[in-house]
Amino acid sequence: MKTFIRILKYVKPYSITAIVAFAASIFFGFFNAMSLWVVGSLITTIMGDANSANTSTIKSQSLHYKLDNFIDNIIGSSSELEQLKLVCLLLFFAFLFKNIFYYINWICVSTIQLKIIRDIRNSLFKKLQSLPLSFFDKNRTGNILSIMLNDINWITVTFNKTFHVFFHEAISMIILIILLFSISPMFTMIIILTAPISGFIIIKIGQSIRRKATRSSYTNADLSQILTEKISGIKIVKAFNMANNEIQKFKKVTLNFFNLQYKQSKMLGLTTPINDLIGVTLASLLLWYGGQEVLFSKNISSEDFIRFIIFLFALLQPVRKLGTSIGAIQAGIAGGERVFSIFDVKFSKRKKINLKDIKEFNNSIKVKDLYFKYQKNGKNILKNINLEIKKGQKVALVGKSGAGKTTLANLLLNFYEISSGKIVLDGEDYDTINTSSIRNLIGLVSQEPILFNDTICNNISYGSNDVNKNSIEKASINANIDQFINSLDDKYETIVGDRGAILSGGQKQRISIARAILKDTPILILDEATSSLDSESELKVQKAIDNLLENRTVIIIAHRLSTIKNADKIAVFDNGEIVEEGSHSELYSLKGHYTKLYDYQFKESGE
Repeated sequence: MKTFIRILKYVKPYSITAIVAFAASIFFGFFNAMSLWVVGSLITTIMGDANSANTSTIKSQSLHYKLDNFIDNIIGSSSELEQLKLVCLLLFFAFLFKNIFYYINWICVSTIQLKIIRDIRNSLFKKLQSLPLSFFDKNRTGNILSIMLNDINWITVTFNKTFHVFFHEAISMIILIILLFSISPMFTMIIILTAPISGFIIIKIGQSIRRKATRSSYTNADLSQILTEKISGIKIVKAFNMANNEIQKFKKVTLNFFNLQYKQSKMLGLTTPINDLIGVTLASLLLWYGGQEVLFSKNISSEDFIRFIIFLFALLQPVRKLGTSIGAIQAGIAGGERVFSIFDVKFSKRKKINLKDIKEFNNSIKVKDLYFKYQKNGKNILKNINLEIKKGQKVALVGKSGAGKTTLANLLLNFYEISSGKIVLDGEDYDTINTSSIRNLIGLVSQEPILFNDTICNNISYGSNDVNKNSIEKASINANIDQFINSLDDKYETIVGDRGAILSGGQKQRISIARAILKDTPILILDEATSSLDSESELKVQKAIDNLLENRTVIIIAHRLSTIKNADKIAVFDNGEIVEEGSHSELYSLKGHYTKLYDYQFKESGE
């Protein structure tokens, strides 16, 4: 119930539209009831014997009497043919206005529904952007995509059923029950007393549907994850002849998904037959009992009894829709719970108040007594890190894979909260600086360049504001990629494909470097930017990097030690600690970790 109420809170900004929709539903219910009353009048008054009605039991001030009097005043005492014509016109206009108000309600509710789904999706994306990288480390991409797309769509079902069905059907039911009371309070009470039986069954079915919908959501997330992984890694799948294996795996997941949805559909399909069976059983008993009351006891007129039966069967339709809707709403609530599970994600973050905006880098970055672990109870990935990076210096971080080099770079970009210690930028603790200010000062060229399925122009200008074509072209020239771009048919407007699929590794890397050149940050992090390239590509990228390094403070995460001989400072990492620090010549003379690493590479490469 809490989730349902939480979903409905999104209606608040559109309350005026909701009021119009609610008013339209009331008018719809009124004209729907009126059309049924007119049908009753048509059957009993025109086609039957009007004198057979036993009006002695009708009080002159009752709703029943007033409605009959209203119809009588309209059709008057003219000929039966004239009365028939007037009743038909009345029936036409009742249906006309009923459908006009139905359409008004439909438009209003659809507008609210679509805007709310848009708002939830936008809010969820905003929340995802605010979450730390640790959240994405722990949660699968497929699961997040499933929540973002599929589970939000299930919330649409909740809105649809709540507003379209509950507004219409609940109001129609109330009006029909009032009219049934006006005809026969005793018969109506019998109907109402049987409602809890149907309600209990529907609630139990709804609870089962909700459980199955939750399991279906998780299975759907598995499908999304498999599709994301296998499509993005299709080259590996084909290269290792694993297509048939992946097809079988996918079939297993889809079979599981089918079974869950099939069970959910079976439970959902039960609501209508159960409601109909209860309804027709009740109607049959009332027909039997009511028929005796008309024929023998004369406690109710034949006209009233016919009207009562018409309204009773009209009542079954909204009851049926409500029953089905409750099951669908339960499925929507299950989706809502998964959506709100992301909204409710809380992560430990140090309190930061009165944060400063820093526009430039003047002196140094200092890492002091820094410890870091990815999980609260996990082991320290970085231990007692102390490092100073002065403005204009080229500082290299070297060491074996997994030694902590990239982790330190991630902390410098403020991707994670440090466990203890601090990072100081120009005398200001990171905890006192606005994160966006830090990232505006630091550019990143990663080992695996990230390109979006967009134009080359937009990929280069990503993260830079107020840029023009000339500055993009200049950055491309400095990145040694301009000649390649101009050889393409669409030049800078070429779509690079998913993750830059149409480009080689070196081309993607140089576009990434052009992006960093255009951003023009005073500090630059190069995370093994050439380690995965062939010699020719590496040469081109290295020239681009040389242009990029000019007049910048650079932190180089190096795999090939030959590329960082001229660095001002080299920090050697081992098992999460800095074990050596100095220039190339100083470190090599120590005959320690750096010497072993360098000699091993020298021996392997023959340099």
